Amino acid sequence: MTDLDTILAAGQAVAAVHGAVDQVINAALYYGPGVLALTATIVAFRVCAWAADRYHQAVQDRADRRTYAARAFRLCRVADNTDAVLALGDNTVNEYLDNKYDATPDLANEGEER
Repeated sequence: MTDLDTILAAGQAVAAVHGAVDQVINAALYYGPGVLALTATIVAFRVCAWAADRYHQAVQDRADRRTYAARAFRLCRVADNTDAVLALGDNTVNEYLDNKYDATPDLANEGEER
């Protein structure tokens, strides 16, 4: 991007802002301040709702990652001794793995205990 491109982009941005301000002034003169206040309230509500949705999604993603990491850790702990157990019979292997999985701590709630 050259300096000329930067200047042109800045000019377009200024023109867009000028157009938006011009539209707001025209709306204020035509509809009155009540409609503009209502519009501003609706926009503020939608922005807050959007921000809350983003926050809730981030919290859910973090919880999902924590659960996934805890499960992966538990399964790795189960698989640590698998080579030694594989020499045993199939029923013994399944029983051993079930017992090992049940005995490992559940780290999914690690952050809530603090």
